[in-house]
Amino acid sequence: MPPIRALAEQLVVNPNTVARAYRELELAGVVEKRRTAGTYVSSGGSPLARGEQERILSERIDALLTDARQMNFSTEDVIGLIHDRADNLNSQATDSNKDKSQ
Repeated sequence: MPPIRALAEQLVVNPNTVARAYRELELAGVVEKRRTAGTYVSSGGSPLARGEQERILSERIDALLTDARQMNFSTEDVIGLIHDRADNLNSQATDSNKDKSQ
């Protein structure tokens, strides 16, 4: 990421504002400071992004379970279908990778 002063100049804001934003991003795990090397986006990815991904999946799971309940499918039936679909997708991906390597 650009140095604090350079970014402040580019955005025409006080350098303290940029420094505060960088600190907050570091506390959130989005960026990491490297001594004498600057500030970099974290290689592990943002925990905020992971939380957002989990929220989206949770909403989709809730909708799936609601639909399944309305169609008289048990949770175990849904889990079995998920395993079947995952197996199917995994075998398709494996077949696709084999085709690419030939």
